[in-house]
Amino acid sequence: MKKFVALLLLITSASSYFAQSLQFYTGKRDFLPIEILMEDGTTKTGFAQDFMLPDVATFSFLTKSSEKSANLNRKEVKFKSLKSDATVQLISVSDIKSLIYTNEDTQEKFQLDKRIVKEIDNNMELEPEGRVLMLPLMEKGKINLYGYRSMFCKADFGNNFAAGSNANNDDCQLQHVMIYLSKPDDKFAVAPVDYNKITPLDLFNMKSLYKKFYKAYEIVGADCPEFLTKVDEARKNEYFSNKTFKENKKANEAARKEEIAGKKGAAAAKINMKYKTDLYINMYKKLLRDYDSSCQ
Repeated sequence: MKKFVALLLLITSASSYFAQSLQFYTGKRDFLPIEILMEDGTTKTGFAQDFMLPDVATFSFLTKSSEKSANLNRKEVKFKSLKSDATVQLISVSDIKSLIYTNEDTQEKFQLDKRIVKEIDNNMELEPEGRVLMLPLMEKGKINLYGYRSMFCKADFGNNFAAGSNANNDDCQLQHVMIYLSKPDDKFAVAPVDYNKITPLDLFNMKSLYKKFYKAYEIVGADCPEFLTKVDEARKNEYFSNKTFKENKKANEAARKEEIAGKKGAAAAKINMKYKTDLYINMYKKLLRDYDSSCQ
């Protein structure tokens, strides 16, 4: 029983710490500035509708796929050259390589790359088919890190939970995070663990889930023997573990408390979310840095 409680704590802690990027709202969305990199090498510049601002994907039902809620499996993009154009062009995702859009408030640019996402099955093998998704790029490198966080947010009306929300961290609860690994020029990406599919039985066999984390890095970094040695060392040292989370959290706790001092409500929640985000992302970055330093 003690072991079960520890495993449950790990899942709960992971869900609390994991954070990435995507935000969408119900209702009609504005056309946002965008560059569309096409598969034929050309670029379209204009405005696209139904786009997610980079913060969080919210959804109403815990059992609903966050990938679908965040519209990562979109089949087409609504596009027009000028915001004032009356005609909307539908561009098929099959013709698109990447989407680069701009937040008009901050002028930050955010990128989504098309990938065939494949999961690792219980035999530690990569599934043959996969699914086509537009993945949010979190960090560029020799191995790119893609991902987003899924939030369950209280709507701006009443006490009901719904997809329509301003995604204020003070009103949102982090549910799960999906992470994907892919080389910049690869057509596919590996999803180490699909949190949509985790069952209560998985809590009794967490080591099997951890094996998928290491296997994902081995698949993406298979071209570099030196890196594979680093992955094997991480496996032997049980790098992906609740112990590592706790150690990393403790190391940053003083800085978090200093930054949050005197702040309350949404301001404090935003700072907490920042540290939770960094905590989780840095877990994945460790092996990415190992690849960068070990491989040409």
